Amino acid sequence: MQQDTKIRPMIEGGILSAMAIVFAFISAYVPVLGTFVNLVWPVPIILLGVRHGYKWSIMATVVAGIIIALMMHPLHAASVVIGYSLIGIALGYAIRAGFSPVKTLLWGAAASLVSKALLLFISALILGLNPLALQTEGLKATVENAVAIYRAIGIPETQLQQIEDNLSNTVEIMVKVIPAGFVLASIADTYLNFWVAKAVLKKLGVTLPSFPPIKRWGFPVTVLYLYGVSIGLLYLGHSNQLEWLIDTGMNLNALMTVLLIVQGMALFYYFADKYNLPSLLRGIILVVLVFGPFLQLVAMAGAFDMAIDYRRLRTPEAGE
Repeated sequence: MQQDTKIRPMIEGGILSAMAIVFAFISAYVPVLGTFVNLVWPVPIILLGVRHGYKWSIMATVVAGIIIALMMHPLHAASVVIGYSLIGIALGYAIRAGFSPVKTLLWGAAASLVSKALLLFISALILGLNPLALQTEGLKATVENAVAIYRAIGIPETQLQQIEDNLSNTVEIMVKVIPAGFVLASIADTYLNFWVAKAVLKKLGVTLPSFPPIKRWGFPVTVLYLYGVSIGLLYLGHSNQLEWLIDTGMNLNALMTVLLIVQGMALFYYFADKYNLPSLLRGIILVVLVFGPFLQLVAMAGAFDMAIDYRRLRTPEAGE
């Protein structure tokens, strides 16, 4: 019996390590599908961690990394293993430990953020490349190409200058809030891996607790305070010409604004359920809210709900 206990994780570890290796090949050589497979590369590592513990996740990651390095390229192995294995190990550990879905997501997001920081550091150290600078250059090239297209279709130069200025300002803002983008990307890819792993584990007979329905999503009022802090940082930064303070304020503002928008969307779902809106009407309203000029109103609704706890999420009655 003890021998069987030792053999089973070895067999499953070998199978799941092989899956991780296959995923690495698909991500490298299959267009489009490879991009998605790359994002869910941690899933085999998560499954192994949930079933047998984080030590087996680490062992499988090391084995997969070595084989990928031998069969493909050490740099590709490093990018895959460093970029995604920590998410798998962290999520596997958190799920096995019985953490709540929100706490599990936070563990995975933190691991994902560390992975991204390590990748940036290694790229700069080994390749001598600054990925952020490359991304900035790519965005600037996109602006130049867009202006060239507008010029080719006959838009007057006076209007072209205004268009170019607007696009350049947008690019400048996007570059400054890249750190906030990394945080949001870490949350997104962690949620994706949690969702896929949850579906696979359900097939294996392991049922994980789900996130609460969207209509009951909510963030602490601290988000509002941090939003106010971000505005204060921006004011002080512009007043004293301190770029680092401006950048900090912009990133904090971007993160808190996203949370306010999510809270506003949750409030919409609350009212949609309360008044039994048809699915088609819900979809139309969501498209208008997301793609129309109303996101600021959604954020304001989220701030309102956060401030007064309109849905009573922070009171005992919320569970009723």
